[in-house]
Amino acid sequence: MRNIIRAVWLWAVLLLPVSSFAQVLSGDLTGGGTVESSVTSSSAWIESNAIDGDQVNFWSFSANAGDVLSIVVQSSAIEFGVSVYQGVVEQMELFIPGFSNYGDFGDNLFVAGTNPVTGAIGTSLLNLVLPASGVYTIAVGGESGFPLEGIFAYSMDVSITPVPLPAAFWLLGSALAGMGVVRRRRTA
Repeated sequence: MRNIIRAVWLWAVLLLPVSSFAQVLSGDLTGGGTVESSVTSSSAWIESNAIDGDQVNFWSFSANAGDVLSIVVQSSAIEFGVSVYQGVVEQMELFIPGFSNYGDFGDNLFVAGTNPVTGAIGTSLLNLVLPASGVYTIAVGGESGFPLEGIFAYSMDVSITPVPLPAAFWLLGSALAGMGVVRRRRTA
């Protein structure tokens, strides 16, 4: 009986915390859009100590190389910081090696981020050209510098603009099509 109690206790200690933090991603923003959400820490992004998707929110999206990304975060509660990574954040990457608002962590490659020193000026990333096709993650969290607990609401507008094909490409394509039509008429 004592062994059963120990096994149940061990299961509860080891598995319940992992299952309670299993959901890291807040949602998918492929194609862009506006979201309303909140975080539970005023400083987890600046301190790089996020342990779950509640202290710092992680939003994923798919994009192509050369797409232009713009992010604007607004809040009346606190200042927010934003980082963009190539890859998808997983729960264990927040523990080992730990979240980083300014560099690579886990399998995620740092693309860009707001400057934590600038405060209110650092709440947007505009016209960021994405380096490769694939899945990206946006990290959004408090950068107030004062560790306060609570619920801090924000609104985030994400715009993902595909790179248009240059006019020269369309001109070349129409010229080749025209030459093909002329060639067919001559042979007929």
